[in-house]
Parts: sequence; structure tokens; C-alpha cells
Amino acid sequence: MIIRKLLLITSLSVLFGTYGCGNNTVETNADHDVLALIDAKLKKEPKNPQLHYERASVLMKRDRIADAITSIKNAIRYDDDNIDYYILSADLHLRNVEIKQSYDDLQKALELDPNSVEAYSKLGEISFFNRDYDRAIESIDKVIEMDPINAKALFMKGFLYKETGDSTNAVRNFRKVIEIDPNYVDAYEELGLLYAIHGNKLGIEYLTTAINLSPNNIQARYGLALLYQDLENYTLAVEEYNKILSIDSTHANSLNNLGYIEIQQGNYESAISFFDRALLTNSFFVEAIDNKGYAYELMNNIGKAKEMYQMALSIDPNYKNSLEGLTRIGK
Repeated sequence: MIIRKLLLITSLSVLFGTYGCGNNTVETNADHDVLALIDAKLKKEPKNPQLHYERASVLMKRDRIADAITSIKNAIRYDDDNIDYYILSADLHLRNVEIKQSYDDLQKALELDPNSVEAYSKLGEISFFNRDYDRAIESIDKVIEMDPINAKALFMKGFLYKETGDSTNAVRNFRKVIEIDPNYVDAYEELGLLYAIHGNKLGIEYLTTAINLSPNNIQARYGLALLYQDLENYTLAVEEYNKILSIDSTHANSLNNLGYIEIQQGNYESAISFFDRALLTNSFFVEAIDNKGYAYELMNNIGKAKEMYQMALSIDPNYKNSLEGLTRIGK
């Protein structure tokens, strides 16, 4: 089996950037110095809301979310009419997966400024994160109404259409994005992936542009490799998978798909070595285990094939390919 699924969490990170899980960023001496300077000022002006806001911003960059939330609460306590404070608070609560609090912060921001593009944009992002697509579209439409050439908003709208299965409108919005900003990497990537899903050669152009703009973009390279594979251009597919592995040598899906290509070319021993490398990264990688079984089956090593198919089914008892494999070998 070829691994085709491009994980949603990767796509969400395109929209939300630093939202979600921590990034384990190491605090630098410069960051420590900035924080120490703010803390020194706060000792003299403990009720200065701007200093608490600045402290929260620094702490957020360092992924110290709980401490940042405490600081932004202090900022709001001393000045509850500053829209920037509520927007930062919404960001922080979303990072902490406190969706209701994020909504509440943004509603307060919009009470302070009903025409805040940033607040509506954040509301759209949070609604998307919460799978409230209708509310997300409504919020993003507000942004576009106020700022028709807001590339990020148009990108988000395209992404929303993509997630709800409306490829036509997704493509239309992504194309608008690159008309406005010809260097918007994520829009080229999404266009390429949408075309690649259907085996359309247009995907090659868009994904290649995304890669030219961002050479270490694994998602775009993986989409391009899959498209080449679907078009049975195995030489270029292998080239892209190898480029991915030069960036991330543990990219299990690329290793698995290289093994699949080796099977198609009759190189069963080589295929097994790729599946083994994928399994070193993830020993519960069902697709790689099943593919390894299939390679053994093609080598007429029925005992090893049975062992692999049974191992895959011990992880996923309903895995169709392995069930069919056992049926084929009569076990």
C-alpha cells in the first residue's frame, strides 16, 4: 500500500502556526535578558498593563503558556479596554486548548472594535480548530468584506472549502491568494496537493513552485513524489523521496513508499530493507508490516508472509490488505 494521507495536523499547523502543542524552544540569553528587564520594570510599576502584556508576549514565544496566561490576565486586570490584550489572551488560551475562553476573549475584542480584522481572523481560525466550519466561514467572510485582498483570509477560506469537500471553491480561493501574493508558499502547496489527489499533472507545477520557494518543505515534496508515483514515473518519485530522506532520514511514509516502488520493479529484497527502515521509526506501522508480508509472499516465502500479515492484524484486526493476504496464501 502507498501511504497517501497527508496528516491534518500538518495542515492545521499551516493555518495556526504556533497554535497547538509546544515547540520545545530553548530560551536564549537574549530572551532571558528581555524578561529580566521587564520584571525589573514591573517591580517599580506593578500595575503597568503594557509591561504585563509585553511579558506575556515574551513568555508565549518561549512556550511558557501558563505563565503567559497569568501575565495577560494581569494586563487585562489593569486595563480591560485594550483590544490587543484580548487577542493575545485568545491566542494563549487556544494554545492551552481552552476554546471557550478563546471565543470569549475575541467576543470582548469585537465589542471594543466591531471592525477588527485581526479579531475576526482569529475567530475564524479558532472556529476552524473547533470544527465549527459555518462560524469559521462567517468570520473569514467578515475579514474579506473589510479587506478584499487579505491573502491569509482567502487562504483560510480555501482551506475551509477543502476540509468540507468543496474542491472547486478551494482551488478558486487558493488561486486568488497567489494572484495577490505570488510568494505564498502554502497556497501553491495546497493547490498542488488538490490536483495531485486526482492524479492531475497540474499538481507538478504548483508543488514544484512551492518547493522552489521552500526547499525543505517535506509536505510539498511528499505530495510531488506521490503524484509522480501515481503517474508511474518511478524515477522522479524515488528522487523526491530521497530528497525527503536527506531532510528527515526517519520519514517513515517515504521509506514505505520506496519499498512499494521496489516491489513494483521486482526488487523484493530491497523492498524489505525499506520496510525494515520504516519499522525502525515506527514498529506499529501497519502498512509497512503488511507490505513486508506482501514482498515475502511474492518471493514465495509463505511462512514469513503469514507472520507479517498476522503481525499487522494483531495491531489492526480489520486491516483489509492483510486479511486478503492471508486468504491468498490459504492460511
